[in-house]
Amino acid sequence: MPMFSAVFKAAGELPVATLARLDVPELGRLRPDLLVCDVDATEKDSLELLRQIRFVLPDCLIAVYTSITERTWLVACHLAGANCLLSKESDERQLSKGLRGALRSGCYTDPRFAA
Repeated sequence: MPMFSAVFKAAGELPVATLARLDVPELGRLRPDLLVCDVDATEKDSLELLRQIRFVLPDCLIAVYTSITERTWLVACHLAGANCLLSKESDERQLSKGLRGALRSGCYTDPRFAA
């Protein structure tokens, strides 16, 4: 996700590691403070993967990057451990704003998600 390099820089987060696939044990070794994951592209059950990541990284800010914007998905992701939901329809500026909001308050939901 080359676009996210600019997003992280604009959000104030410079150290970046990119994983080709979400690997929970590897994430446990890396211990990131912020994780942005594209759960639409996972082979596993997305919600179970989020629960596993939250268990391994209890203090990590987990942002879900998704094209699904239904309210039920939003609630399910938050209940599974996501702090932040970002829509794939957002541009770099909007994604940076969302990450800054999540870093500041601990929670953010893109306004594109149905209320």
